Amino acid sequence: MKTWMKSLLAGVAMVAGALAPAWAAGKTVTIGINSLTAIYWPTYVARAKGFYTKNGIDADIIMTGSPVKGVQQLIGGSLDIAHPTLYTAVNALAQGAKFTLVGCVVNTLPYSMVARPEIKSAADLKGKTVMLAFKSDLQTLMWRDWLKSNGVDPAGIDQIYDPQAANRYAALATKNASVSLLNAPFDLRAAAEGNHVLMEFGPLSQGYAMAVVATRPDYLKSNPAEVRAYLKATQEAIDWLYDPANKAEAIAILARDTKQDAAIAAATYDDYVLHQKPYDRMLDLPDSFLQRTLDSAIELGDAQKGQTLGAVKDLSYRPN
Repeated sequence: MKTWMKSLLAGVAMVAGALAPAWAAGKTVTIGINSLTAIYWPTYVARAKGFYTKNGIDADIIMTGSPVKGVQQLIGGSLDIAHPTLYTAVNALAQGAKFTLVGCVVNTLPYSMVARPEIKSAADLKGKTVMLAFKSDLQTLMWRDWLKSNGVDPAGIDQIYDPQAANRYAALATKNASVSLLNAPFDLRAAAEGNHVLMEFGPLSQGYAMAVVATRPDYLKSNPAEVRAYLKATQEAIDWLYDPANKAEAIAILARDTKQDAAIAAATYDDYVLHQKPYDRMLDLPDSFLQRTLDSAIELGDAQKGQTLGAVKDLSYRPN
């Protein structure tokens, strides 16, 4: 992790791809998301329902391919706003990166380890291949601890890594992995194909966050109105998403923007909107979340013992 984080600070990755632009004119704000998954459902809603336009911005949505690349592009100026995982953000900040956290969209880890039918328990994993996102992050740490608590030595499992949920799903579907780290809609799609959830991160992730909102200090100073507008549009999208009256349209938006079957999108609605409720209406990011994540980075060797982050967040741009 230290190697790629140094690389993160040294260079800027090229933009991986772009989604369709927002509807109407306004000051353009370039926003990075890491994948086409339900994590970014509020982004899809804000664009589809015109919340960005209503708040006076033209949102240029870019798919970065991973939270690390998103931070690279933010630092290098290709993005105005990024959505790294909190672990990626804290890791980068601990290594000296300069950006400011202005909110949090997803305040839990809505992921699961999805296993092929023949894997019934942790004991069945010896000598098998498991695909995670990163060698060093919160999910990997929790997975390792879960294995140990079930009497399995992580060293006896072949762990491979890919930051893209679509690739991890494909590895499971093609039997190149016996277990993969997935989130919606890919975990539900895998389950519909006969696989099953071996372990859920949600119940273990209290006090952690998945998707935070980051921007550069210079952009924040020069464009405070745009940052406020983005956060207001995001909050409006979350409120809209949680309104039961919008269920059918919300499902249609997710199915279209993630290119998933409508039945899978409907199952994702039940899982996310009704069950897990991962989207934070207040866009809050407590200090305790930062500290817990920093403690995990220290445990994994990605930050130094006794290290502090200093003033790395400013939540004053959130809607009142």
